[in-house]
Amino acid sequence: MSNTIDAKMQHRPAFSVAGTVPLAVAGFATALFGVYWDDAWHTDRGRDEFLSAPHLALYLGVAVAVGVVVRWGWHQRLDGSRAVVSGPIGVGVVGALVTLGSAPVDEWWHTAFGRDAVLWSPPHLLALVGTIALGSGVLLVAGRSSSEVGKPGILLLAASGAGVIGGWQVLVLEYDTDVAQFSPLWYLPIMAAGLSAAALMVQSVLFRRVRWPATLAGLAYTAMMIVVIGLLRVTDFSPPIVPAVVPALAAADFARRRGWSVLTRALSLVVALFVVYVPYLSVVPGGVSVTIAEAALGVAIAAAAVAATILFFDPLSAGAAKPGALAGGAMTVSAFAVVVLALASVPPPAAAHDPGQGIEVADIALSASTSGRLVTVTAESAAPETEPVRIVARRAGRLLEGSLAADATGAWVGDVQLDRDGRWFIYVEATTGQDRLEAWLPVKVGVNVESVTTKRTALYGASASADSTTAQLLVGAILVALSAAIIARVVVTVRSTFKAPISSPSS
Repeated sequence: MSNTIDAKMQHRPAFSVAGTVPLAVAGFATALFGVYWDDAWHTDRGRDEFLSAPHLALYLGVAVAVGVVVRWGWHQRLDGSRAVVSGPIGVGVVGALVTLGSAPVDEWWHTAFGRDAVLWSPPHLLALVGTIALGSGVLLVAGRSSSEVGKPGILLLAASGAGVIGGWQVLVLEYDTDVAQFSPLWYLPIMAAGLSAAALMVQSVLFRRVRWPATLAGLAYTAMMIVVIGLLRVTDFSPPIVPAVVPALAAADFARRRGWSVLTRALSLVVALFVVYVPYLSVVPGGVSVTIAEAALGVAIAAAAVAATILFFDPLSAGAAKPGALAGGAMTVSAFAVVVLALASVPPPAAAHDPGQGIEVADIALSASTSGRLVTVTAESAAPETEPVRIVARRAGRLLEGSLAADATGAWVGDVQLDRDGRWFIYVEATTGQDRLEAWLPVKVGVNVESVTTKRTALYGASASADSTTAQLLVGAILVALSAAIIARVVVTVRSTFKAPISSPSS
């Protein structure tokens, strides 16, 4: 029997892991485009069907990446290894399973607890973490196998690193697309922590081969996002801003090459990010702006988050720190992070990015004209026995109200004064006496902006916002804890790739 198995193994066709990495990277890039396309669809059009075009792109990309990772696992098993779910391939397999499994979990969450409009909700967070783990597995496997393809392996690793950066950047997707559900205070600190994690992961596999590994991956990611933005513009969807992450990643590379302390490395990345992004956000159209006060507090939060990230991912950063003390500090920070994420995952009552749309009652034509921050709304609907109630403007958890009444022609007219620039979701609310109805359209406002936005859409039954139940909080805490455990698995695997002190490459 053993001889038969050995004979089959000898005649098994040669398999190159490195040869399949480009397919996994392509699948991951397709899924990333699907994520941004789906977000733009929700922003511009509202809810979509299960088999919508963005979903198909997302599912196809994930399926391709998952298929490649599963093939890697099967190859490892055939080679006699029992550790199919260990190491980089194990991280990829776990990420693949979680990414696929998060879809039915999310659907069940919606059925059990109602609408869920926040990217950081527990089921959405689980999906994002699964995607990060999947991309991490691809990068780390590519790092171990890239020697098979020589110099082109550097570009392959840069593309894999771009996927990892993209996975972490999705955490701030709602800020990048100006549909923030939470305060802008958290925008840059979360981006900084994600960029730090991605930079360390890229450095773990590329630092001995090129001088600026995270910078190279950042350039590849920027090119990838320019393609995504171009495709969204061509298809008439709202795109995110062009990411300006290369300076922060270059600072991370420089600080690590110089052998600076953890705090100095953290401050280097954070200062580079804030110095570039705060003025950049004030002039680039389509992103969330950050005030000076938010930036000042954000720097402190970001520095602490990045320092903790460096300690987690890079075992060489601890220096002479005692393992016990380091582990205790890591556990404390991890527990705090889980609590913060659990609290942040509860959808705010003013959520507007993915409004709950009930049964459609009638068509309605909406028009919003802006003059600075004043928005004047006109709505025309053929819905019988329906009375206008009010205008509601929603942005980043904020809710502002305005009047709405029928004019002599029967059209509903009203206005609302906003208090911040950017994209707002303007709702018209009406009632039949028994049922509450609503319709909405996205509007961009600014101090010197004058525009007219029109949209023909549906007047639908509004979903009631329910308070979080004990069951919802418990399930949410379990999902967040699972997400934290997956990230911990990624951290352990990345730490194992830092085997010796880093010396600068000679070329």
